[in-house]
Amino acid sequence: MKVGSSQVKSVKAGTAPGIAVLGHGLTFLDTPEDTDNGFLLWECSTPAGGGVPPHSERNHEAFYVLEGTFEIEADGSLFSCAPGDFLGVAPGVVHSFRNPGPGWARMLTIVSPGSQHQRFFEALGEPLEPGALPAPLAGPPDFERVASVGRDSGIDFLPPEEAAVDD
Repeated sequence: MKVGSSQVKSVKAGTAPGIAVLGHGLTFLDTPEDTDNGFLLWECSTPAGGGVPPHSERNHEAFYVLEGTFEIEADGSLFSCAPGDFLGVAPGVVHSFRNPGPGWARMLTIVSPGSQHQRFFEALGEPLEPGALPAPLAGPPDFERVASVGRDSGIDFLPPEEAAVDD
């Protein structure tokens, strides 16, 4: 709905369509199209044991935990983040996250600017009905494909062997 010279967007809980990406359920709340590419804001639902491998990106990214616990490693430090905790990551900083469980964990994530991330998610994802959670992954993702799409989207994943050496 257009109000004066600004836009107003309202998203009722459980109504926004989602996307399943690498075992996570994402719900886009505010997109680059809505924000003149200012940012992308999404809710991320991650199953127990799920996460994202070490990577860096050209954008600023921030996490706000809503439910469960996330272990977020950033710049060589491990942060255990519970509901209400916030963590911001500057461009170029290597970071990863995982849900140690039990159960699903949810967080809000914002990245600025946002169009590159949205292209990454859409290239790798499958649509989800509003409020639905993704099916478990049948096996490990194809790292080469994820890394290639990531490079094209401003996200640089560490090769698995390099990430393991850093642990």
